[in-house]
Formats: sequence, structure tokens, C-alpha cells
Amino acid sequence: MMNMILKIRLTITALVILVYCQAFSQNRYKDINFSAPLKIPLVLAGNFAELRSNHFHTGLDIKTNNREGYKLYAIEEGYIARINVSHWGYGLCIYVQHPNGYTSVYAHCKSFTSEIEAFVRKAQRKKEKETITLYPGPEQFPVERGQVIGFSGNSGSSVAPHLHFEIRDTKTEEPINPLLFGFDVKDDIPPIVKGIKIYSLNGANINGKNTDIIYSAVKTTEGYNLERKAPIMIHGKIGLAINTIDKLNEAPNKCGIYSIELYDGDSLIFQQKLERLNFYTNRYINTHMDYLQYRFRKESYHKSFLSKNNKLDIYGKIKDKGILIFEQNEVKKMKYIVSDVYGNKSELNFELQGEPSLKMQNTQKPNPIQFNASKKNEIVRSNFKAYLPQGALYDDATIQFQEYPARHNTISAVFDFNTDSVPIHKYYILKLKLAGVKPAHQNKLVIAELSKNMKRLSSKGGTIKDGWVSSKVRSFGNYAIAIDTIKPKIIPLNLDNKKYKTTQEIKFKISDNLSGIDTYKVKIDGVWFHSFYNPKSNLLRVPFDQYNKITNGKHKLVATITDERKNTTVFKANIEL
Repeated sequence: MMNMILKIRLTITALVILVYCQAFSQNRYKDINFSAPLKIPLVLAGNFAELRSNHFHTGLDIKTNNREGYKLYAIEEGYIARINVSHWGYGLCIYVQHPNGYTSVYAHCKSFTSEIEAFVRKAQRKKEKETITLYPGPEQFPVERGQVIGFSGNSGSSVAPHLHFEIRDTKTEEPINPLLFGFDVKDDIPPIVKGIKIYSLNGANINGKNTDIIYSAVKTTEGYNLERKAPIMIHGKIGLAINTIDKLNEAPNKCGIYSIELYDGDSLIFQQKLERLNFYTNRYINTHMDYLQYRFRKESYHKSFLSKNNKLDIYGKIKDKGILIFEQNEVKKMKYIVSDVYGNKSELNFELQGEPSLKMQNTQKPNPIQFNASKKNEIVRSNFKAYLPQGALYDDATIQFQEYPARHNTISAVFDFNTDSVPIHKYYILKLKLAGVKPAHQNKLVIAELSKNMKRLSSKGGTIKDGWVSSKVRSFGNYAIAIDTIKPKIIPLNLDNKKYKTTQEIKFKISDNLSGIDTYKVKIDGVWFHSFYNPKSNLLRVPFDQYNKITNGKHKLVATITDERKNTTVFKANIEL
């Protein structure tokens, strides 16, 4: 009797612990009371895990009323662990490490507070370089909850003023969905379902066609259904994807989904949840989403089946890798449930029916070049070589290769290596054969990717060895050898009219024809001056301030601009203040 009572007590205790752990798991983020990073209403232009080119979005894009200069506040006590100044990416960015195991990130800043700015400027002067990454220790910049640490802006790869805000697990550096922490962002709008895509795998037949097919969805009072009323007949293996977005209150922007579940009847067969991400696997988004639909139409299709090479850790239960097989006359009642982080849900119901009379078809085009995603792959020609490491592809691929005559802007033939519509995960080595280039010009050569109309070139750099130009690239496309012997351009914008006297700032426009601006340096009377380059506008600024002190009188200015192929332009001028 006592043993039975003890067993019952232990069972009850275990159940209580289980329920508690589940509740803790669901609410562990909301138990942490962070304050807001801005003192204005938090309206989002983008949310966590929204689909982007080659990556999931790793934070919140908070609108700043199309203005710069709002104060940014530390969301909790801690210390500034990292400061980054870059032309691209996060631009001016601050990382605050908190004692509770999280790190908050504030990107695209316009500027920092005066104390932090002085620290950054000192380090820049020491290295005579604008772009820099610094790692202050805990004693350098301790911060209190609600302390101002910087000002919102539009720096880096930002296309409009906003704050890109992240919360990361300090130990793993994995970004976590900030909305799980209970920030005051209004959202009572259920996700929007636009349709599904059915993928013909291995020549499966879908309604008489051996190709992928898209079906639109319509909203009803009870949820979403497909516009197509007639049964969808299938024979063979298929995969499904759902085209869905979320919207939040007070903004029209398309945002990302938090959770997707796919059911076959009452059985859950595929589940994804975007609670946290990993920077090392983030690029696998290219095989999670429908790459072509997003790239060419900006449509957000989430696949509910796994490719051969997908290492994302965002999935829960998956049955048979999400692949469905139809051979008999069975009817599958399918259901998608799509949720946002606030629990708003939408449901899509549809039926798929097996039809054995439909014919399978091998849709693979005859081509001798087949790449296996599980192995290393290469293609070797007399004047072209490509070496792809294992895991560079997401799925097996049939590779196309074509050689075209040189264009007016290339010094080699143009090699059409497959198509840039097929995504690549890892960098691979590309080599092109030299031909008829003077030794003095060989260090000016680059591998260039040509646009589809063959007119615009994008440099991929390159090194020369044993008669070949080689570079690491990360896409298929049109490639050729090009030469960059042209010096960068530098045009003064306010020297002739001497407006710099009143604005206390000298401005230049700098640009390069191919390989891109590599370094820039401005000296006045032989002393290095802070200069600030914005590649989005090609603007180089030299402000006269407390860090760039200059006396009244005449001075000699020298600006040196060098591109990636070491072509250098030196601009000299006499100025007077």
C-alpha cells in the first residue's frame, strides 16, 4: 500500500514538474523584463525570421518615422562588449552584454554618445582607418538600464532610417526572436495565406502535368481554402510549400511567420518554429524557401519538405522528410496551421487524391554534367575550371555549360556556368585561363561576373598563378576575365566655392570603374584626418571638428584613393580657413 502511495506521489510530482517545465519553456523569455530600445511607439518594418536574400532576418527593424537621431537606450544593465564601424552590413553598431545571459544589438546607428565616440575616434586615428571593430572590456563602458548609448540612423546596408535591433544568446551568439520577450509591439492580425506550391519530385504527375504547380488560396469565414474546387490528382512523390506572410498593426509591411504546421488528417507531419537562428546555418534559407519565387517575385514560400542538404535547426516533427507519396486512390485531407508569435492563427484546408492512371515522367534533361550535393564536384576544360566542395549545393543538379566569344568589356571568353537561378551554399574555386596579357598588367586582372545582358561587370577579385586567374565565388553565372588599369575618380564638391569655410566640412565624390574602392586616406599638412566614406552615395566627408582640429590659415590637403587592384589616385589642393 505504501509503495503504491509512493508511486502515485512520484507520478504526480513528475507530472507537476513536466507541466512546470513546459510552462517555463513557453514563458522563459517573457519572464525577462527588458525595457524598450526606443522611447517612441515600436512599429515594425520587418520582424524576426522574415525571408531575405540568402538569410533569415535576425532581428526587428523598428521604424523611426523616416528620421535619424532618436536616442537609443540600453534595454538592461551590462556593458558595451563590441563596437563595429562598417560601410556595409550593420554599419555603426553597438553590442551590449547583459548579466542575464543575453546580448542586445543596436545597428545602423547614426552616431554614438560622446564618450563612446571619443573611444572609437582614438582607435581609428591609431590605425589611420575608418572601418574598425573594437571589444571594450567590462570596466570600459558599463551601462545602466535605460542609459543612452547612441542615436538611430541609416548606416551600413540600411536603405531607410530605422533601428535594427537584436537579442542574442551571449554564449552561442544565436539571435532569438525579440518579440518573445514581451516588447510592446501591437499585433492582433492573423497571418495571411496566399496559396501553396506542389513540387513534382522525380517526375511525379500533378493533374496531368509533370511539373510543379501553384494554387492560390481564398479566405472564407472559416479560414482559407484553395481557389481550385476540383480534386488535385497526384501520382508519385511530391513536396508542399505554403506562401504566407504576417502583418502587424500600424504598418503595411510584409513580415515573417513564427510557426507553420502541416497535418495529414489529424497527424502532424511537418513542423517549423522560428524561435532562434544560427548565423552559421542561416544561409540554408536558400533551400528552405522557394528560391526562385522569392528572388524573382519576392513571394514567401516556406517548403514543408527537406532537401538533400538542409542543416537548419528550425524544425520540429518531420515525417519522411515531409515527402508525400501518392499511388493508390487514397484521399489526403491536408491542413496548414500558420501562427505568429502572439498566437494569431490562420488555417488552410485542401485535399489531395492519388490517381494511379496518371503517368510518371523523367523530366531531367539529357546532359553529361551531373553534380551530386553529397560529394565534391568539378568541371575542367582547357580554359575553365571549377571546383565545388562537398555541401556547396543544396540538391543534386544538372549543370549547363556554354562558352561565348569575348565581349568589349572582357579580355577572355565569357563562360555561362549553369544559371544564377540555382543557389550555392559554399564558396567554390573558379579558374579562368590567361591569354595574351602583358606581364605588367597581370596584377590588374580580375574574374568578373557579367549581368544577364552582358553589359555590367561585377568584380570577384582574383589571384594569378601558373597562367590562370582564380577566385572564390558563391554563385553560378556568366564569368570572364576583365582588366582594371583605370585609377579611381575623385571629384571635389565644395573646394572651388570654398563653402567648406562655413560648413566646416570638405566633401568629395569618389568612385571606381570595376574592382572597387579599397582604401582612402586624407592628410592635411602631413597629418592624418578622419574621413567618412558612404559607398551608397560615393560621398567622402572630411569634417573639421574636435577630432579633426585645424587652425585658421593656409593648409595643404592630400587625398589618396586606391582601388582593389592597387590603382591609385592622388588629389592635392591648397585650402584656407
